[in-house]
Amino acid sequence: MAKGGTKMLLIGGAVIVILVAFVFGRDILLRSSSEIQCDDGLRRRIDSREFSTQYWAYAVELEGSIADKGKISGKLEPKQLLELSESMQSAKDFQKFVVSGFNACAITKQQYASYGARFQALDGLSRQINMLSAKPSLDPGERTQLRKLVDEYSASTRGLAAATK
Repeated sequence: MAKGGTKMLLIGGAVIVILVAFVFGRDILLRSSSEIQCDDGLRRRIDSREFSTQYWAYAVELEGSIADKGKISGKLEPKQLLELSESMQSAKDFQKFVVSGFNACAITKQQYASYGARFQALDGLSRQINMLSAKPSLDPGERTQLRKLVDEYSASTRGLAAATK
């Protein structure tokens, strides 16, 4: 019985090592740069995770604040909270469009740079919204500023969709 248990333990360990190697190998393969030739020159394919890391540092934190709702719901009207949530979803969808379009040569390098600047602006707005929403209470001026930032964030995401037309 001890021999059979040892054999099963070795097989189980081997399976775990193979699974870990597969997961890490797949990640390395996905992150490896592959180049494609487009009308505007040679470009490196973009991994959507890389794009998210570069342009969405604070958006994830803001999304968590919205999902938790306790942190931000008392500081915004329900309509604004819903609008902010929808805006974040629109921005995520647009992010997928940009990455896919760039990788398929449908978006030029110049358009990509322009969209990247817009995403950086959204990230800056997310940072400011996060800063204000992290405060336990807001004075009337900060509450007004928060509402303006949310309105600006929503307007910017609407501008992303309009930029593709």
